[in-house]
Amino acid sequence: MEYIFDCSPAILLFEKCNLRKQLRRFSENNKLYVPLRVLEEYKKGKSVKPSDVKEFQEIFSVTNPKLHNDLLPYFNFRDNYGEIWVISHSLAHSECCCVIDEEFGRAIATLFNRKLTGAVGIIGEMKKQGFLSQNDLSHLIEDVKKSGFFISKKLLKVLEEICSQ
Repeated sequence: MEYIFDCSPAILLFEKCNLRKQLRRFSENNKLYVPLRVLEEYKKGKSVKPSDVKEFQEIFSVTNPKLHNDLLPYFNFRDNYGEIWVISHSLAHSECCCVIDEEFGRAIATLFNRKLTGAVGIIGEMKKQGFLSQNDLSHLIEDVKKSGFFISKKLLKVLEEICSQ
């Protein structure tokens, strides 16, 4: 499967939940992309070191999609949102699934009939494919809660179900 990540789910999985080793293995069986705009956004992080950027690029292939102009009105004619680049890539590569957590970006991806998942969906897929051990899963809920990223009660419940199966 091919996935194109927005910044938030990539950071949550790569940095906050520290699933680097598992993501690396997952990327051997699945193609993981980030748009150049998302890589730039990641690099601006306060605690990001050059070695983090190198490892990030070893896991996520960087792509520079052509901006899909039909998306511009939804983003106030601004191209600085990661989601616009994620969706643009998926419109050019119909087999690619968008990985977006923010509601607005998800709504636009849905409007354009794009395949869609989020960080929790990727965790579920990583577990299904055997890339997350029970030990990995036992720490995951606390890592997500401590991450500072918003996760709805509904999604937290889905994550708890994934981790308990």
